[in-house]
Amino acid sequence: MSVPTVLISSLGLMGGSLAAALSRVGWRVLLHHRRPEVAIHGEELGYGKAITDLTHALGQADLVVICSPVSTIADTVRQLASLHPRPVFTDVGSVKGPICAALYDLGQAGRYIGSHPMAGSHLQGLQHARANLYHGCMTAITPVELTPEHPIALVEQLWRAVGSRLCRFTPEAHDQAVAQASHLPHVMAAATAALLGASAAPLAATGFRDTTRVAGSSPDLWADILLHNRDAMLQALQFAQQHLQQLEQALKNRDISASAAWLEQGRAGRCRFEQHAQIDVPSVAEEA
Repeated sequence: MSVPTVLISSLGLMGGSLAAALSRVGWRVLLHHRRPEVAIHGEELGYGKAITDLTHALGQADLVVICSPVSTIADTVRQLASLHPRPVFTDVGSVKGPICAALYDLGQAGRYIGSHPMAGSHLQGLQHARANLYHGCMTAITPVELTPEHPIALVEQLWRAVGSRLCRFTPEAHDQAVAQASHLPHVMAAATAALLGASAAPLAATGFRDTTRVAGSSPDLWADILLHNRDAMLQALQFAQQHLQQLEQALKNRDISASAAWLEQGRAGRCRFEQHAQIDVPSVAEEA
């Protein structure tokens, strides 16, 4: 399979990192951003070639990757797909159901296949891009019913090129899974960070740091994500509240066995993560 040409639209952390990674492995990368100076800066960094004529660039591209916020992805794909019939579109959005539903006709035609790499950072912007961001991460591919296999293979080729592992989900199953694996953990980290009082802050150590790292992410970005995955998140929050109530009841009853059993469920979940993760997982040290 020959190396395709890819147009990356929106050059923040995700788009910039993808451009850096693909350029490193020899892909031809075209750079597009709503502010042309950002694409020019990406070219200066060696991440690809900034484009001046979007329609012409779409005619050269085999793939277009939309790396903008979730709320803008469907409209952007629809707009760019109308400019030229050549490229296949994908994205990096962490919610897939609403996007795939809005682009269902393009999905069945093989023009759009959703994807979601499980990678990122609380740091945003092209200045924080790094070529190894996607190496070893899991990327979910979410074709709709009757999507042809060839464009799916093209999208999968892109993610394999940057070192990603792959799995396929329906858009709806993806959103349920990502609510548990990513969105709820973000909410719990934000809740933990919000409850740190001024008098407790001097005692916060590595456990607090590791638990709340993602709470430093953009509130606007994450509000957009959570609202687009609203149904799955409401269900996940209900389960989380029920789970916390179990611990509350165990503590009220001074039941050490029930408390330990509750904590054991957490340790079991951590073990499930470690069995599937291909990242460096630090050991958990005891803290005073």
